[in-house]
Amino acid sequence: MPFISVIVPVYNVEKYITRCVESLTGQSFQDYEILLIDDGSTDKSGILCDEIEKGYDEVKTYHKRNGGLASARNYGLKCAEGKYVVFVDSDDWVTDDFLEFIYNHLNANPVDILKYGFQRVSDNKLGEVIVPYYDEGIYKKAQIKSDILPGAIGPIQLFNYDKNALMSACTCAYSTSFLKKNNISFVSERKILNEDHLFNFHALLCADKVEVTHKILYLYDFREGSLSKCYINQMVERKIELIKTYKNLLDKYKVFSEFEEEYYSQCVDSFYACITNECGNWGKNRKFKEISKKVYGILKNPNCKMALKKCKHNNLTLKGYIIYYLMKFKMSKSIVWLYIKMKG
Repeated sequence: MPFISVIVPVYNVEKYITRCVESLTGQSFQDYEILLIDDGSTDKSGILCDEIEKGYDEVKTYHKRNGGLASARNYGLKCAEGKYVVFVDSDDWVTDDFLEFIYNHLNANPVDILKYGFQRVSDNKLGEVIVPYYDEGIYKKAQIKSDILPGAIGPIQLFNYDKNALMSACTCAYSTSFLKKNNISFVSERKILNEDHLFNFHALLCADKVEVTHKILYLYDFREGSLSKCYINQMVERKIELIKTYKNLLDKYKVFSEFEEEYYSQCVDSFYACITNECGNWGKNRKFKEISKKVYGILKNPNCKMALKKCKHNNLTLKGYIIYYLMKFKMSKSIVWLYIKMKG
């Protein structure tokens, strides 16, 4: 049994997959396996995966019908044989000490989840460093509930993203047995949005012990054309499905009453993301009136109205208060105008 299984979902990334794998195979730590999950690629990615597999005993390639990122990761989880599992997206890469650092920490102090930081890279230039906002150290069940879960369920402060809970699956190492024991898997991004956040949310609700480090181990290629920079279709419907699933999990683990404000803050943040998704499409054959109408429709949603009423909104910045009250009073035209002015 390898100590670490590295799951790499692959879909149409022929320009990047070699860089990703070489960042893993070039490490000093050797007790690992790499699972390349070709998710029905239509370019040469699948062929490249097969060629890479021939050169390394640690690399295994699997081909499957296209099902999306969540489907590929879940497939990898079923095949993983390692004691711990990590996820690396095929267009990203890792630091030289990625595997060794994870091994040293988890071998010395076994935990359910190890959280670490990442750095953005844009046009081959190192950018913003992002680490979990909580202090470094090992958190047991009670501390997870008091110190980590509130910021994982909802933003610490609405409309302020300086404190990052780091809910990406690519910034965590997980105990494989822990994930399987608690039936934690990814929900398809074709059904919901923020499948990483939901996966980690579920994991944190179940975890008995979590370690947090501010060490940077992951390099995220933030480039034009990436999913995070695209207009998202059917975002409202998928966000609503997401927050329903959050609620179901909080009810399942009987903690909804303890985290009600945080939950509704997450709902408000989700609807605000839908609004910025519409506003961000300004100038792409879409007129002010059309976008304002879309935003007004979001603000009229009963789930949005309920969330604005019940969320935590007594600690906002001036900018936060402005956004909150514009949303509460459905001032869609003002929201769109302000967004365009701020971005323009």
